[in-house]
Amino acid sequence: MKYLIGFILLSMLGCQKSEQKTIEPSEVIEKAIEFSGKSKLNENVLRFKFRDYSYKAMPTCEGLQFERLSTTSPTRDVVKNGELTRFYQDSIVKLADTTAFSYYESVNSVHYFTQLPLRLKDAAVRPSYLGEEEINAKAYHKLKVKFTENDGGEDFEDAYIYWFDTSDFSMDFIAYSFLVNGGGLRFRKAINQRTVDGVVFQDYENYTPKGTSQKLEDLGQFWEKGDLELLSKIENENVILEPSALNCN
Repeated sequence: MKYLIGFILLSMLGCQKSEQKTIEPSEVIEKAIEFSGKSKLNENVLRFKFRDYSYKAMPTCEGLQFERLSTTSPTRDVVKNGELTRFYQDSIVKLADTTAFSYYESVNSVHYFTQLPLRLKDAAVRPSYLGEEEINAKAYHKLKVKFTENDGGEDFEDAYIYWFDTSDFSMDFIAYSFLVNGGGLRFRKAINQRTVDGVVFQDYENYTPKGTSQKLEDLGQFWEKGDLELLSKIENENVILEPSALNCN
């Protein structure tokens, strides 16, 4: 009889495992974008201020165009089709390749985080589902994102972790590794979530590990334990959405 009971228990466990739903990362991303309303950025002009610059993201027939305008000089940086062009007033400024790349990285990075989670549908993105993780007694879908070399730009070797609330799919935490400037790890906690014309925007507290042994995948738990150090706050001001006059027909 005990063998029969054991067989029945094993059969029940096998059925439970087979009935568990496999979660595709694309499902989480779609629901996160729906919650954020960020799809509207494909059809509207976004303006905001970050530190000493005004930023603008504008849809074009060739994709999004990103701009950065200095508030202290008539200098404007334009990123389009993966390249940066600097203007002083209306004249193009010739830049060394290393300088142009540095400016490109700076402009693209600010816009990238503002556009999330919409940018997780970019062609270069390769997401994987890492399961659920609990932070501050709340359950999160945990996704890891890497990039293809062909479409991922100079930073294709960087890796990101995203934590999405399992109840509403808000993007509450981000962690990433990077190789430029000596490399490192960063962890961001979303703060000041607000909705502008149906689109959710949020600022971040930006953390770095206190030690050097932490792994990217473990940063959520290290933050909860207080083992990360606050570096800065990422705060975007004067966020405005404007209808775009784009017509590609």
